[in-house]
Amino acid sequence: MPKRNVYFSDEDVMIWDKLPDGSKSQLLRDFLIEHNHGIALDDMTEREKEREKLRHKILLARKEETELENTFSLTETKFSALKDKIEEMMEQFESEFGAWSLDENLIIAADVWDVIYSEAESRIGTIFTSPSGLSQYRIQNAKKGKVMIERIDTPSPKPSTFTFRTIEKAIERLEYDGDGEKLERGLFMPVLAQECAAVFLHPSLSYEGKYLVFDRKDR
Repeated sequence: MPKRNVYFSDEDVMIWDKLPDGSKSQLLRDFLIEHNHGIALDDMTEREKEREKLRHKILLARKEETELENTFSLTETKFSALKDKIEEMMEQFESEFGAWSLDENLIIAADVWDVIYSEAESRIGTIFTSPSGLSQYRIQNAKKGKVMIERIDTPSPKPSTFTFRTIEKAIERLEYDGDGEKLERGLFMPVLAQECAAVFLHPSLSYEGKYLVFDRKDR
């Protein structure tokens, strides 16, 4: 490959030395092509000049397109790898510490449900009362993701049943209407038998006067 000597002033040398490695030759080549393109235009008709100008713009755009495509491909690969890494870390978090939440101060409904359901499974047949002491309930069963509460003092044989979704909605009401700490009795869950059961089965839930209170150990 032929070689040529190029002479720079001291100021130009300083600029040259600051250029990143690998781009110096390309920079010179781009300049030579641009310069040659300008000379060639002088010998062309107006229509030929327009054609070459447009052709030159297309070539520059395609070069930029290639550079952007390479950048996009690299970014896409990094994004995909990062997404997989996040999913793996979240799976690890949930397997070790329970459900993931962006806000550490929010009550995690899944955790509340797990405690209630586990307690219900181990306390089938247990009788408990309403806050007023006027109504009695029995934990009839806990299976297939459902907790069934029997109303002892009513003739209806059909139990009051609630699921994770019921608790999830109850926690949402507690968070948004009770600042995650307390609600008036009867507002936590729409059916009193279910609410009393949740309070009876979960150690962080209790009644204080006319309020249902969640003991926030994280506050």
